[in-house]
Amino acid sequence: MSPYIPKIWTLGGCLADHATVFSSLPRIAGAYAGPNAIDPDLNESVMVTVNSVNQCPYCEGLHGQLARMAGVEGQAQLMHAATEQECRAVVDDPAISFARVFAENNGRGEAVEAAFAQLADQKGAGRASSVQALCWFLLWGSLGGNTVNALLARFRGQAKPGSSLLFELLFFVYYGPLFLVIAVLNAILKLAPRVPRWTSAGIGLTLTVVAGLWMILPGVLGLLARPRPRILAACPA
Repeated sequence: MSPYIPKIWTLGGCLADHATVFSSLPRIAGAYAGPNAIDPDLNESVMVTVNSVNQCPYCEGLHGQLARMAGVEGQAQLMHAATEQECRAVVDDPAISFARVFAENNGRGEAVEAAFAQLADQKGAGRASSVQALCWFLLWGSLGGNTVNALLARFRGQAKPGSSLLFELLFFVYYGPLFLVIAVLNAILKLAPRVPRWTSAGIGLTLTVVAGLWMILPGVLGLLARPRPRILAACPA
């Protein structure tokens, strides 16, 4: 079996995903607080499930510890699950099935749309939208972390096929400091005990604000780069 190659961004994919995640920031915040908030243990389980596909070491450290702090049992097994069935064996919730399908299809396509429709039927449109927003948040973090590491791997002679040195370098300069902070935070959180629900939600909101500030520039660029629908002039009768 060939070794797993972590997913990384290209320039076009980076801008497209940033546009979506930047637009989703209010819904991401709403997944932590508000009428469509998700319970902290399920919230972090969704994040861990997405990373079971994308395998970002920064997200594994951060959300693995946050899941433990929120009371998720078996977060290590969930993080390394190979299938949707293995994920559901750890956390039996429809949101986990959606998160796995979302990650396997990079958040887009008919399979994701069908899975979202099923989730909305089971949990309601509002909470389903919150789960979807959390998946986008982790997709951003995991692909970002893997793209940062892609440059480091390149210097070890392990360049990813089809990757761009210039893009990886620019991405590293912009996002490298953020992922360095995450790496330090991961080490600190290993010492943290289980925390109350409001503390988990507060940590999530803080992470959303920090990430939102960092993604303003690429998010706006992604929105500007989105193709505009063509407006056809009416033909005379």
